[in-house]
Amino acid sequence: MKSVLRLLPALALAATVSPLGADDATDNIDAAKAAYEAGNYSEALTALDTANQFIRQKKAEGVVKLLPDAPKGWEAGEPESEAAASSLLGGGVTVKRTYTRESSNVTIKIQSDSAVMQYAAMFSNPMMLSASGAKMETIKGQRVTVEFRSGADNGTIKAVVDGRYLVEFEGDSVTVDDLRTFAKAFDYAKLAALQ
Repeated sequence: MKSVLRLLPALALAATVSPLGADDATDNIDAAKAAYEAGNYSEALTALDTANQFIRQKKAEGVVKLLPDAPKGWEAGEPESEAAASSLLGGGVTVKRTYTRESSNVTIKIQSDSAVMQYAAMFSNPMMLSASGAKMETIKGQRVTVEFRSGADNGTIKAVVDGRYLVEFEGDSVTVDDLRTFAKAFDYAKLAALQ
């Protein structure tokens, strides 16, 4: 009992230093605030950049869960994610997964919070589409662009979801119907709902 009583002050101190629910992002936000209030602006910026990175990683964890399982006859590789700092080309979150079937492969890539979203409107601009040879379609209520030249065995389907996400289905040694199968397996509504 005496040893428990001796630990109480240490436990109380630990509770004030590490509040319940704290994580790497909030710890760095708190550190940035403290550094800013103390006039340590470089330290505050570093802590904010670090918090930003942890938040992007957390977002990537949510997005990667939306990558679909492999359709029948295909095998799914391990999902990959990148959370680039804002100092690198505007930062951003990218997740992707590659699916294979013999010599065929399809990669689903989702990007958000990056400079690429500034150009996302071009993917749905009819004038830009006609110049590139892409065509507009609707899959599961989502407007997509399909670029697949006849006689080719590769192409891309792209969708801008909720103005915040660029989803690409890129295939090699595939048919356009293979690409559509993947585009139909994706849950655009869940991605749009992801904050």
